[in-house]
Amino acid sequence: MRAFVTGGTGFLGRRVVQRLLDRGDEVVMVVRDAAKAAVAAERGAEIIECDLADIDGALGRVAGCDVVYHIGARVETSGGWDEFVDANISATEKLIDAADRHGVGRFVHVSSIGIFEIGESGIEIDEETPYDSSPTLRGHYTRSKIGADRIACAAARAGKPVVILRPGQIFGHDHPQQPLFMGRVNKRIGGSTLLVVSQGSYHPPLVYVENAADAVLQAGTAPEVEGRIFNVVDDSDLTQDTYFAEVGNLDGYPSRVIYLPVGLFAPAVKLVDLLFRVLKRRPWSAAYQLLRSGRDARYATDAARQELGWEPRVPLREALVATANAPR
Repeated sequence: MRAFVTGGTGFLGRRVVQRLLDRGDEVVMVVRDAAKAAVAAERGAEIIECDLADIDGALGRVAGCDVVYHIGARVETSGGWDEFVDANISATEKLIDAADRHGVGRFVHVSSIGIFEIGESGIEIDEETPYDSSPTLRGHYTRSKIGADRIACAAARAGKPVVILRPGQIFGHDHPQQPLFMGRVNKRIGGSTLLVVSQGSYHPPLVYVENAADAVLQAGTAPEVEGRIFNVVDDSDLTQDTYFAEVGNLDGYPSRVIYLPVGLFAPAVKLVDLLFRVLKRRPWSAAYQLLRSGRDARYATDAARQELGWEPRVPLREALVATANAPR
C-alpha cells in the first residue's frame, strides 16, 4: 500500500509512519522540517517539506496513494485566527478534495475529543454528541479543530471514504508538553504531594500514544468503516483516584494527591478574563475553559471496539511505566 501522511514527524504521526514502514508500505510525508524526517527518509519515505497552510503544492502527490492519514495540525497556542484557519481548516478541506479527485480509497482524519459540548457533569459522550456551543471561548486551536471536524463529517455524509478518529488526551514519554497526565490544572508540592484542581471521581479521557497509533492504522484498513466516526479512549471508566494511585507507584512521582474544587478558583479567573477583555489581549475565556474542565463526562468507545476491532493493546500500568522510565 501507499500512504500519504501529514504530521508524520509529530508525537503521534511519527509512530504511524514507523509502523507503516515496518509493514512495508510506501510512505509520502508532508513535514514542516525535513531534518526531523531524516530517519524515515533513510528508510525510503518520500519527504515533502511544506507547511499545512501552504499545502497546495503537495496536493498532487496524493495521486497513486491508497490512503491519506491526516494527522498534522497547527497546535501552537500563539498566532492569529487566520493562521489556524489556513493550517487546520482549509488544509483539511483541500486534502479531502484532492483525495477524492485522485480516487484515494480511504481518508483518515485525526480530530480530537476536545470538540464536544460538556454542558454538565455526569453525561456520556458518544460520536453524536454536539460540538461545543461556545467555540470562540476555547482558543484558536480547539475552535479550528471543530471547524476541521465539521468539514470531515460533511465529506463523510456526502459519501466520500472519510473516517474520523477523535482520540482522547494522548500521553507518552516524548510528549512535548506533558508526558504523563498530572491533572488539567496542578501544582506539585515537594516530592510527594500533588495539588489537582478537580475531583477524584473525574474520568480523564486518556489514550496511550501506541494505542492511539493502533487506532489510526486500523482506521486506514478496517473494512466497511467509510463515513464512520470513532472516539478513542483507553478506559472510559478510569477515574483520577485510580489513575493517580497507579502514578504514585512510579519512582519520582507524587504518591499523595489533594483535590481542590474548581469553583474555588472561578471568581479569580473570571476577574482575569475581565481584565484581558478590557485590554483586548485575547478572545478566549480562561474561566470558561476552567469550568468546562471541571465537568465530568464518560466517553463511549463502543464503536471503535466493535467496528474497528480496536482495543488498547498496552494496559495503563505498562503504559505508565514505559512513559516514566523512558530516557528523556
